[in-house]
Amino acid sequence: MGEDASARTQADIAALRRGIEGDLDALAAKAKADLDIAALARRQPVAVFGTLGSLVALGGAAIAARVRASRQRRPDTEIERIVEELGGRIDRLKGRARKRFREQLRREISEVEKPKRTASEALWSTGMAAFTAFATELARKFGGRLAADEHAPAEGREL
Repeated sequence: MGEDASARTQADIAALRRGIEGDLDALAAKAKADLDIAALARRQPVAVFGTLGSLVALGGAAIAARVRASRQRRPDTEIERIVEELGGRIDRLKGRARKRFREQLRREISEVEKPKRTASEALWSTGMAAFTAFATELARKFGGRLAADEHAPAEGREL
């Protein structure tokens, strides 16, 4: 009787291994299909173009921020003129000390010239934060539906 139970157990284990190997093969095939950009673009063109559009917008915003920052940066000649007007002698400083002094003066000048936020700007930023949170939640749910198993029961699916 012990041998029958052992043989059945071995057969069950072999069947489970075959099932696991089949599931792993199916998972690998699905992963390869999801990594194929052309197939993904055919199945989900809106998602692919949305991602590309987001990347382009992000790159454009980064470039615009760098251009704006470089335009707002005060040149060294203007910093030296300000120091001379105030009676300082920046020419006595050497190398890195002069550079650090200029950067610190730039930071302090920009802090003084920074405009104060108004109530409407605070409300606007609060509204944008709420919209961003909503869009993030929507994207999370949409991504969950895209990644969900098509053969799983539809319980608990939202949206």
